[in-house]
Amino acid sequence: MSSNDLTEFTYDEALYKINSPVTVVLATPWKELKPEEVELLSKILTAVRQSLASVKVVNTKALDLSQWSEKPAHLLGFGIEMPGVVKYEPVVTPQTRMVLADALAVLQDDDALKKKLWLTLKQLFFTAA
Repeated sequence: MSSNDLTEFTYDEALYKINSPVTVVLATPWKELKPEEVELLSKILTAVRQSLASVKVVNTKALDLSQWSEKPAHLLGFGIEMPGVVKYEPVVTPQTRMVLADALAVLQDDDALKKKLWLTLKQLFFTAA
């Protein structure tokens, strides 16, 4: 049996690309978040049809996606800095659709910032790429 024959029989099912989960990047370590901040994050994720269980949470102060081997399809950053990226403005690259926002503690009591974030999230999650 040649190696081509072996390949035909080994990979007879269809292959699928599995999208990487939504990634949430927080400047504040998870264990230091207040219950109200976790609740706000949960509500934000629910609004984009996600949940805390369905996302990947990363803790860092500054974001450099060029260092990441696996690029997320969607990225939400809270309280982090990334040179050249304006908060609440959608950023779309071939691999990732993202938005950076203020820390959850800041968003908690600012309805204007929450509205700004929601408008961007609608663009990133509910419009064609």
